[in-house]
Amino acid sequence: MAKLGPWMITARNQAHAEYLLRSRAEQRGVHVKSLEVSGGEGGMWTVSAEIEEPEEVGQAARLGDDTAVLRLDPRRLQPPGS
Repeated sequence: MAKLGPWMITARNQAHAEYLLRSRAEQRGVHVKSLEVSGGEGGMWTVSAEIEEPEEVGQAARLGDDTAVLRLDPRRLQPPGS
């Protein structure tokens, strides 16, 4: 078990910050035991995680990497002529 972070995450609210880190961990095979989220000024949240795996595994998963959110224009996704 290891405690990682804190990281600064841009999110709409506290639940969104938690979701971003949990989903990133799940995608990378890391099991989050608990999260600590604080802040929120200007959309920036400080997030720390306690994981079930050893610290080396958490470090290798790079949970603190930036996440880019792409906003897609649904009109551009439609096939021509539809």
